[in-house]
Amino acid sequence: MKKRNKRDAPVIAANLSGVHMEINGNREIIFEGSRGVLEYSETSIKLNAGKYIVCFAGRGLCIKCMTDCDLTIQGFITEIRYIM
Repeated sequence: MKKRNKRDAPVIAANLSGVHMEINGNREIIFEGSRGVLEYSETSIKLNAGKYIVCFAGRGLCIKCMTDCDLTIQGFITEIRYIM
């Protein structure tokens, strides 16, 4: 069994109508099922998720890796909002 480091944050996973999101603490999000980036800055990233928009807010946000429908967001994440 792996000994947990105090810095190891639990991973939270969510499935929302075709979208899968893994949240690793407040520093990284793996988002699968994106239909496009609507807004991108160091403090805000908005993604088209089909029926709704997912908004991430924080400091030093950046997209580290991106494919047709998957991406990884890193930075200090303070808020996740869903807009219908």
